[in-house]
Amino acid sequence: MGNSYLGALLGVIAFGTYMAPLKKWPLFSSWTFLLVLSWGVFISANVVGIATNTVNFGFVGLLCGLIWVAGGALCFWAVQEENDLAGTGVRAMAVSILTSFLIGVLFFKESSLFYYSVPAIIGILLGLSLLVSRGLSFLKNWRSLGAGAIFGGYLVPYQMSDINYMDFIYPFSIGIFIASHALIFVLYKNKLVQMTWSKPAMTATIGAGALWMIGTHGCFWALDGLGYAVGYPLTQLNLLVNLMWGVLIFKEYPTANERLRIGFASSIILIGALFLAISKG
Repeated sequence: MGNSYLGALLGVIAFGTYMAPLKKWPLFSSWTFLLVLSWGVFISANVVGIATNTVNFGFVGLLCGLIWVAGGALCFWAVQEENDLAGTGVRAMAVSILTSFLIGVLFFKESSLFYYSVPAIIGILLGLSLLVSRGLSFLKNWRSLGAGAIFGGYLVPYQMSDINYMDFIYPFSIGIFIASHALIFVLYKNKLVQMTWSKPAMTATIGAGALWMIGTHGCFWALDGLGYAVGYPLTQLNLLVNLMWGVLIFKEYPTANERLRIGFASSIILIGALFLAISKG
């Protein structure tokens, strides 16, 4: 069980850090980031796959990779159309946490101490809502809400299978690589996106792909020991790490009031995460 919580922590740190190139190079296109990120994922997947003799092209992994890219594309689209970078991430994460918890409890019938887990989910969602000041509109924010639903459920095919996670990760990564290239090709050919190339940003993003792979391994440790209802929502707390990068490194939210609000909201989220962790019993 200890490795499961360690995996969740690893997922939180890695998933909260791998998008740092978009903060460091704000003119670096998010669509270029997705494409180059898939290169890093592809390279690291092959290194791990060859070293562990787990190279395969299982359908379930390829399918989950395709679904993950659909969620990522919807999220990037939301950033453009909703014009609210922070709010997009918060909305997507909130729906992702709620979706994965409900799937675990209602669909997979996982056990949970509800007097801990229900207040935990409420606290996490409340804390996330405090991180943004703009209101919620389903007509305007359907893209970020949809992205959250996809991210909360894209691993359902894996959970329904009896595949070992090491045999799943390689085709999952290949699915992300193929789907990313196919999506960008279609969008770019139809002049729906712009691509920007920066050697330093691209180099960092390839490294971010490797970091994403590390976080994915941690995520599966959490899933294997804690289940879908608890393990996956814990890994989605990566927004806190992302905020730390923004505040401490990139000097975002510079005023005292903004930082006080972030600190208060983060405290509520962490308390909720603690309750969620102990809800497994």
